[in-house]
Amino acid sequence: MKLIKHSVLLAVLTTSSFASLAGNQAAIASFDAKTLPITERSQVITDKQLALMEEFNRMTEAQTSAIGMFKSGKVQQLQQLGEQTLVEANKFVDEYQIFLSQLPETSTCYVPENVTEYQRMIAEITEANSALSTLASSVGDDEMGATMAMLNVQMHAGRISSLVQMFQMVKMCYMTDAMGLTKADVERRKAQQNNN
Repeated sequence: MKLIKHSVLLAVLTTSSFASLAGNQAAIASFDAKTLPITERSQVITDKQLALMEEFNRMTEAQTSAIGMFKSGKVQQLQQLGEQTLVEANKFVDEYQIFLSQLPETSTCYVPENVTEYQRMIAEITEANSALSTLASSVGDDEMGATMAMLNVQMHAGRISSLVQMFQMVKMCYMTDAMGLTKADVERRKAQQNNN
């Protein structure tokens, strides 16, 4: 009798595990389909931004005046690309929240704290991106100030591209989820590895 109860319990757990896994895979497929256009548009914007940064680097290597770099309008172009990236990042986070709402809390992809972190990053980068126009207009004729401002512009460009990278980081959980591992399983394996 005990053996039958254990067999029935195992069958119920296995069935619910497969149902949960199938539900997770459906949520992943839907999330991928909805975010693919966002990722593709973001990549086009990033490629334009990288080309612009290459131009900045060439101008720096040619010892072009930093003031001239600001007057060229390229910083404003970078700002516009940043605005476009931020629009896509907000769309991505919206889809990510929907994705999370479709997952059980045991899923390795269920990381709601990421939403708060991404929203914080987006808010910070939005503020910095808005400040680029003030920065560009405040440079004046101070070459040293313009050079320092250009370093800030380059660091800002790196932060913008990190937003696009987060789109891919979110998807790193797909493999563990496809293997049927739960958050508890992953934490247990990490603990075992740390103890060895």
